[in-house]
Amino acid sequence: MDPLRPKTVPLSAETILWFEFLLDPSLLTVHLSKENTLPTPVELISQFLSIAPENQSNAIDITSPDIESALNKNEGLKIGHKQLALKILGLKVASHLKWNLEILEKSLPLQKQVQLLSDLCSVTSGKFVSLPLSLVHECHLGPEGSERAFNFALTMYHRWVLRAQVLKELPARIVKPGFGHVLGGQEQATFRDDMFVESLKPFTQTSIDFLTKICDNDDFIALTYDSFVALTSNSERTSQNFDQAIVLSKTELRAQICFDLCTFYLHIKKYDLARINAIACRNNLSELKEQYKTTGKSEFAFCTLNEDELYGYMLACGVGDQKLGLLHRLNESMLHHYKDITDILKADNLNNEIPLVNRRILELDIEGSVSSRVLQLPKDLLIQVAALNTIKTILDERNLFSYNDYLQKYRKQNGLAVLVDEVADMLTLPVPLESHNKFKNYFLNMMLSSDADVDTIRKTNLFSNEELQDIKKQRSGGDMVLPPVAAMTDWKIGDLKNSRLEVGAMKRQLISCTNANVVRKLLVKLIGTNPVKPLWTINPSWSVPIPLDSVIKSMPRCFIQDFAFILVGKARELAAKSDFKTALSMLAALKSETQRPDVQNIPAATPLSKLIEWEILFIQVYHTLEDWPKPRYDNQLLIAKCKQCLMTLQNGDSVLPRIEIFDYCAAMLLNLNEWNALVTADKRFASLELCSTFAGAFMESDSFKGKKIGRDAFDLVLPMFMVVNKRGGQGQNNRDSPKLAATTNLMPFLKKLRNVSIISIVLSLLAKLFNILKDDSNMEIVTDYLSIWPTSISNASVYSIRSVSETLSSLVKQGLKYYPQYFPWLRLNGEIEFANENNEAAMACYTNVLITGSEYCTLPLQRPVIDDHIVKRMIKCCLNLGCNMQAAILCQFLEDVDYVLAFKSLSEKSNRAVSFSDAMDAYYDCIWDPTLLEFIIHQHSRKGEHKRKQQAIAVMGQLELNANNNDEIKREAASIRRTRFLRALAKQYML
Repeated sequence: MDPLRPKTVPLSAETILWFEFLLDPSLLTVHLSKENTLPTPVELISQFLSIAPENQSNAIDITSPDIESALNKNEGLKIGHKQLALKILGLKVASHLKWNLEILEKSLPLQKQVQLLSDLCSVTSGKFVSLPLSLVHECHLGPEGSERAFNFALTMYHRWVLRAQVLKELPARIVKPGFGHVLGGQEQATFRDDMFVESLKPFTQTSIDFLTKICDNDDFIALTYDSFVALTSNSERTSQNFDQAIVLSKTELRAQICFDLCTFYLHIKKYDLARINAIACRNNLSELKEQYKTTGKSEFAFCTLNEDELYGYMLACGVGDQKLGLLHRLNESMLHHYKDITDILKADNLNNEIPLVNRRILELDIEGSVSSRVLQLPKDLLIQVAALNTIKTILDERNLFSYNDYLQKYRKQNGLAVLVDEVADMLTLPVPLESHNKFKNYFLNMMLSSDADVDTIRKTNLFSNEELQDIKKQRSGGDMVLPPVAAMTDWKIGDLKNSRLEVGAMKRQLISCTNANVVRKLLVKLIGTNPVKPLWTINPSWSVPIPLDSVIKSMPRCFIQDFAFILVGKARELAAKSDFKTALSMLAALKSETQRPDVQNIPAATPLSKLIEWEILFIQVYHTLEDWPKPRYDNQLLIAKCKQCLMTLQNGDSVLPRIEIFDYCAAMLLNLNEWNALVTADKRFASLELCSTFAGAFMESDSFKGKKIGRDAFDLVLPMFMVVNKRGGQGQNNRDSPKLAATTNLMPFLKKLRNVSIISIVLSLLAKLFNILKDDSNMEIVTDYLSIWPTSISNASVYSIRSVSETLSSLVKQGLKYYPQYFPWLRLNGEIEFANENNEAAMACYTNVLITGSEYCTLPLQRPVIDDHIVKRMIKCCLNLGCNMQAAILCQFLEDVDYVLAFKSLSEKSNRAVSFSDAMDAYYDCIWDPTLLEFIIHQHSRKGEHKRKQQAIAVMGQLELNANNNDEIKREAASIRRTRFLRALAKQYML
């Protein structure tokens, strides 16, 4: 016995098995009375229907010309006692759900929906009824039938006919309730369901006529839970208690039927009929609510319509009796030449119902109409709408500073006065204090940052006379214009002095500024205020590397110290945001500053200049790697600088770059094929040693054509995956828990790799490690360059295979990020997933390989895109996933068709009970080997599956599959079916 095999979980004491309900039907009542019970009512229905399938021997062929006589042959329910008992239990559960078709459609597959309705018609009519049938002819009742109950069953069936046609046409990206449910996510399996619903269309008018007629029925009943009498072992008759039913009012019946008819008419675009039924449904629903309110009942007995959907249908039909919102009024106004538009916008400024984007579109529409003179609009309408939109923007904090273009656009049209009048008019109404503050801050910003007329803004009554006078003094007292950000504060004007305002404004501008010359000017002004602390301390987010930090802080306190620290901090901040161009411009300005004669006299100026030069190189390399393979700089110049950086180690320079810069420069040389420079470089750092070793490994592999010479790189990388426990010993007790050297040393190096050849070499090394540690020939990863590495490891148990697998997978995904269509890596990605037994992910990767290799199904599949190795692994994945039909079809892709495996897969499939998990029938058009089709036909014939046999025969009879065709026709037929099957795989595994 396998000790790792999961043990059987014992059943809970509260768990009730399906046959217990059969033995004691009273358990069903107790079970359904519980809240959040398991299994759910829908699951119970599905279970009962699965155990008691339709009696196919009694099925009536809808295409038969003798349908009327066929309906009258069975005068009674001639089915087994157990089967009938299960059907009645299913109907009892459906009545517990109040026959809510929406719940059943969402949770039951289509065939079970039909089976449930068939059972309802059979039990109420007292004779076997097989759906679908037109029910045009008179269906005589059996000895146990009830006309009133049968009318209810027919009503449910005809409602379902209309609803099913609507659901079938839902978009493909939306899961169709009941269509393809529990089909394993395979879209092909819904084809059978769609064809079934399509066959109902000829009888649609019959359903509409029946439902229209039944609305006038004065004696319509809805069957309840007690209407169905469960059978016991002692029951001899199938008599049901249909008197235990609810007599429905015409109002409730019409409300539900009209809703279903409205839905269907909207679907077929008969809007006049949909409008009539929508109004009728609304009127009956209102009357029904009053009836239930009078009786004190809270839930409808039969009506399950959604009022929100009804409201949507009414709007779609142009009917609406609810109070219109401002957005609806806005759209109506736009259709009627902007009638009452200003009143709507003013109301929205108070209620905030209309999205700002709609109001911006309105403003642009009016502007276009005015400029093209299409409409005769009032002269000031455009400025008034723009002013009201500006007010909306001021009050909306999410759109800060997007209103500054108003004055620039309408200054000459007296736009400020219009805006002030609208604000003053709004402030006469009760508005929150927060809105007052927002308006005050806006106008304060306007007065401080522009020449806006203070006396005009006075009309808003937002500012006192003292505040306005203080603002006038500030505007006339200095030549510095404050930026908008500087003025957006919540202080009061009279509480602070002008100098503090200016200093605070300049500091805020210094933090947000991205221009080196502006930074210089602001620093000069701020240094003139004699600050207590260095100016580079005003923003804690500015960080400087340790070597630069030491050099800058060793300088005497002066302008160059602040300037250097701030520019370096800003450059790193901008580089982190991928604004490399601005970051380089700041460092270039700082380098030029350090070369001025007066700055050269400072002792730390020379090393500072050199360090800045290395920082410039670092950003250039980092930028190149981030935007790879798009060229950003002169590669030859970049190579020369990177070599110069590495030479500083050998030359013993006094000013050395940071270790991180060494790492990036070495990686850059590795990616640009400068391997000789790396082989001879100083290897005092781990990253430099890795670069040098892999450069040497590739040079040797290229020279010796696959000879096993990769010992140096192998020995360097292997210890990084060794697991050392906390006591310093080597072992496997906690082999995946400690932090491995691969995480700290190898992964940073791998993230810098961009060169296809180097990445392939590293991938082959990691794949070889994985294969050795996995030690399973059936799960080996196959890729290029595997033969150059050693084939064994001593004491393999101390290495973490999980870490090797994660590192390998991470590097493959990184490589595919920069080369998304590189075939060997796409295939390697599938190999990794297969080795880790992720069958579905492996199928997605292998399918991606075939899709990419065939130019997205535009070219026939050929080797080396597809070979027996990849096909066999796809077959294995399909078998593990239970997709035996797919596995059988893939057997055709082999160089020599594996008929033994194909027949075995087809036999396993055909021996199962009715299942749609592999969509067997939908794949017949993907078979081109006549031998497989003959075997399928034989299997269907042996099992008595006539229709499926005929379908397979039809496929086999296609002319292009004739055995006498020439080879070219056979190849073309096979190519077309390969492509068809590949597209089916792509829909299942890749979408």
